Amino acid sequence: MSQPCPHCGSRHVVYGNHGRRVGGAVGTVAGAFSGATASSSSGARMGMKAGAAGGPVGVGAGAVLGAIAGALAGCVAGLQLGKVVDQQVICSHLCLDCQSRF
Repeated sequence: MSQPCPHCGSRHVVYGNHGRRVGGAVGTVAGAFSGATASSSSGARMGMKAGAAGGPVGVGAGAVLGAIAGALAGCVAGLQLGKVVDQQVICSHLCLDCQSRF
């Protein structure tokens, strides 16, 4: 149950989650980029050890798997950080009756 509006006492209050949305999106993109970059270089090293045919395949597979893993980790971290920002910084409650933010 949401908390009542401190201005008018209404129970018609919605929670915005703006910090979580932005944090999740930024974390996903940043995690995918860093994961792809880091994993493609290690995939290239493993592919070079496998031979000339394994090089391009190793780079591609490493980049894709690294991007997926990085995006997942970045999204989780971004959601947690966004939750803290929502609770501590942003006025994320909106009263639907008097339109006040708190």
